[in-house]
Amino acid sequence: MRDRILSVLRQLAQTPDMEARWLHTISLMEFIGARKISRTVADRHPSLEVLNHLADETRHAFAFKRLSAEVAGAEITTFLCPEAAGRYFQALDHELATWATGFTGGPDVYLHYLLTTTAIERRAMVLYPLYKAASRHPGVREELGRVVTEEQSHRRTIEDACVARLTAVGASLEDALALEERLFTAFIGELEATVARELGAQAAFVPAPVDAETARAGE
Repeated sequence: MRDRILSVLRQLAQTPDMEARWLHTISLMEFIGARKISRTVADRHPSLEVLNHLADETRHAFAFKRLSAEVAGAEITTFLCPEAAGRYFQALDHELATWATGFTGGPDVYLHYLLTTTAIERRAMVLYPLYKAASRHPGVREELGRVVTEEQSHRRTIEDACVARLTAVGASLEDALALEERLFTAFIGELEATVARELGAQAAFVPAPVDAETARAGE
């Protein structure tokens, strides 16, 4: 999977337009995460830990949106595979909640938050370093380094709390992560198809080179 991710990221980073839209999509996903936090465990004045997490996700959404504008040369409104990105995030949140409820016997909003956060941040710890390696843009690489550091600052605490609650009800985090892997694989498949299609369309519009004899004949 790492090779597939790195390959498609290197491809989309070939053109500023596609990379800008990818950055805008990442911003969207970070925003979806922040919005879910604010509507669930932060629907009322939350703990310091949750408030810090909400602030981080909001900053990441802003940072990637700002970078998308920087790479594109102006603020953009388009994305790369936004529907697939939204489906991945929404399906993950829903399926993890359904899976956990099978063990708890009823909704546990805080456990659902811990589960989704753990799965997403595990994925980010793979995706963002690979994107940093694939991007040619210094500002993008610098920001990705900052985001990874910030994610690591609270990931361990959240994951430990998640494992403790799952263990108490006889559930395994590995099963939850396998569910995320399946959904992310579907997302990557859609991203690969879109990038290949767009790169193919761009190649079709590249004018064929004109040799000197042909050029003279047209004079």
